[in-house]
Amino acid sequence: MNHRYPDGLDCAWITSDRNGNIGAFFTAGVGPIPTHALDQAALAVEDIEERLWDLPSTSSGRLLVTVKRPDDFIAMAERGFFVYDWSDVHRVSRDMLHAYEAMAVPLRPITTRALPEDLAVLSVHLRLSEVVFAHERLVDVRKYLPCREVA
Repeated sequence: MNHRYPDGLDCAWITSDRNGNIGAFFTAGVGPIPTHALDQAALAVEDIEERLWDLPSTSSGRLLVTVKRPDDFIAMAERGFFVYDWSDVHRVSRDMLHAYEAMAVPLRPITTRALPEDLAVLSVHLRLSEVVFAHERLVDVRKYLPCREVA
């Protein structure tokens, strides 16, 4: 078991919700990462984002927040993912959300069945069975899964 956080690396990990929809979570180099995502032998957490970008666009995406560079969030939603970011990295302490914030949503979400096998397995292992991404603006994954955070 590795459980090592990739120091300062803004990486992505994925999970599925109660309905089987897929969320892509971007850490901003400091957001909590489920320990199971760090322990995968078949797919290193540092490689997940690249694998997601290799997937085809299948939907339109809708941006939920105002950010300077929304292109990546929209492009990921166009691949069918609900997109979350650890936006606290840009906030002062008193304004922190202490959760991943929804950035963009797909108009036609994909489910685990639409993913290549290695990504599908990972999303099922990290399933957030109490969450429905279509209804959640904030997701504190630490409530649902053991996580590793930057020390």
